[in-house]
Amino acid sequence: MRKFSYILFLLPLLLAVACDRDDQVEIFPEEYFKVMYLKDAGERAVAMNTAQDVVVEQMLVVKAGAHPEMSAECRLEVMSEADAAARWGYNDGEFSIIPAASYKIPEGVLLTEESPHSQFSVELYPSAMVPAMRREPGKAWILPIQLVSESGSVNKDNCTVLLNCSVVSPFIDWTLSGDQPVTIDYKTLEYPIGLSISKTEINRSAFSGSIEALGEDAVAEYNQAHGTSYPLLPAGSYTLGGLSFAANELEGNATVNLSRTGLTADVEYLLPLRIVSVSSDLYEISEAVKYLIVANPKFAFAELDPSKFKIAFCNSEDRNSQYWAWNMFNRNAESNFCSYWNISQQTRIGTDVDDFRYPDEGSYPGTCRYSSGRLAGTTIEVPYPCCDGVRKFDKVVVVIDLGETVNIHSIGLSKMAGNLGNLDLRSMEFFTEDQFTLETAAQYKGVDQAKYRAAIANYSTADAGNNWRPFMTWNDIPKGTQSDGLPTVWKTTPEEYMNSAAAKGRYIKLHPTASYRPTMSCIEICDLYIRKLITIDGEPAL
Repeated sequence: MRKFSYILFLLPLLLAVACDRDDQVEIFPEEYFKVMYLKDAGERAVAMNTAQDVVVEQMLVVKAGAHPEMSAECRLEVMSEADAAARWGYNDGEFSIIPAASYKIPEGVLLTEESPHSQFSVELYPSAMVPAMRREPGKAWILPIQLVSESGSVNKDNCTVLLNCSVVSPFIDWTLSGDQPVTIDYKTLEYPIGLSISKTEINRSAFSGSIEALGEDAVAEYNQAHGTSYPLLPAGSYTLGGLSFAANELEGNATVNLSRTGLTADVEYLLPLRIVSVSSDLYEISEAVKYLIVANPKFAFAELDPSKFKIAFCNSEDRNSQYWAWNMFNRNAESNFCSYWNISQQTRIGTDVDDFRYPDEGSYPGTCRYSSGRLAGTTIEVPYPCCDGVRKFDKVVVVIDLGETVNIHSIGLSKMAGNLGNLDLRSMEFFTEDQFTLETAAQYKGVDQAKYRAAIANYSTADAGNNWRPFMTWNDIPKGTQSDGLPTVWKTTPEEYMNSAAAKGRYIKLHPTASYRPTMSCIEICDLYIRKLITIDGEPAL
């Protein structure tokens, strides 16, 4: 064998000095006239999954030898188990050749001087391998291939390929790990639970399947592991739909139809679910249990979108935009709305001082340029109707246009960390109104002194021309710490006002009433959140 390899290596040199005259004395044995070999002979690992219809392995056969002008035929054959065991050192029972239906060997080819090489395409069909592999797990599944020719020689060192075949099944599992909270806001809810396919990049076919609900034992096991006491969701309050995947999609879902029937308001229930089967045997399914924590609140709510909020009026605006009222909606922890933290810095506002910021162009947003007084020559941005004076906390008023008429379920507040004035808002009153009117003082200046002063005084209440309805007073708002600020805390509308005219409106007025540092007159809000009431016991709110 070494002699053969050595001669094959010297072929180019020998051919260079060989003469092609008919009367030349042949210096090569006949077995070296036409020599064929597989360029990438050896072992290959072929990883497949059952979602693939076919996997193609390419094998390049090359014709060499002393007489390139000679043609030769060759083909591929599957070796016997005995020959494969001897060639690659397998013991009995360690391996099996994949079933004949799971591969296709191409027909033989003719190699010529003009075409001295050719590509063989061996087709593998993963799904056809699976039944045998599942019957005999733990074995090595191989396809041993050898190059054969009756019209030429074959290089014995480079004539075999061993395909080590492995097939995995795409895996179906819940998309979200862990428990899944579900709230039944109305009487019924069609709730999709996400499913996904892994271990493959393709899913060629649509298929379906089923899920099942587990019983008291699964709930007891969960409660013991988590220190909870959820009751099992009653069977009469849900029905299970099947699971489904569309062709060419790796994401699907299963549907659970939930109902408030038989449930107690404000009690949370547990529904354990498991994937049972799918309509295709090409897939494996997860054994994980998905726990739905099902709530049916007496008062269901949804958080309002703060991007729709607008400041209708604020009577206490700093000249630094970092502290403007609209910062309560931007969800930026680095900005906020606040009064001056030092009482000596607050603007002295008398009964004859109109500190309303009138925009130069008469609309908002705009600019305001002062022509006299301490701010003479100063230009201030005017984003919405507001006053220049920074008032004491109990004179601060902010009116917010929510963008729609809503029943207010609850209010959320947060306070920014790291600022001395950040932690001091202690109490606040909340009011609603369907329409909002603000009368400014400029029209009465030099015309009616009494109305002029009344309009200025109204900046501190925004009451004139409005019918504000009080619906909540939030006392002892948590203070938080300077280093951490205050995470969002919530205050729910008192039940006697819930779903009533008092807590329903398009406009809401904020009026601080107490500070943790009253001598310094400090109040500050980083973010304001508002939730609207959706349903009561599943029925739409008024």
